Amino acid sequence: MFTSDVVYDLTDFGQEPLYGVTAVREAAWTLGSGNPVAHHVTNVVVTASADGRVQVRSKGLGIKADGSCGSVSYDDTVVRTADGWRISHRKVSPRRTPLGGLTKPG
Repeated sequence: MFTSDVVYDLTDFGQEPLYGVTAVREAAWTLGSGNPVAHHVTNVVVTASADGRVQVRSKGLGIKADGSCGSVSYDDTVVRTADGWRISHRKVSPRRTPLGGLTKPG
């Protein structure tokens, strides 16, 4: 799903970006039982760029073993490789404020 040199940007979580599939895999192993038991991606919007890349925005829902869940937004750059389309850059942003922080006018 990722290019070998993927940049996995976790700066919105106060962490440094991860560089490469090995670093992403190691981070998942380090989380251990903190990883979700289910992960769902929804609301996928795909936009082609003139340079042949594709921008993809989606929402992710993670369900943990204790039943709690979290929501994130993914902003991906996807490129065509010899192995098919792969994510070369992913920015993960937490979704913590309902309605994007908007309030009812007036």
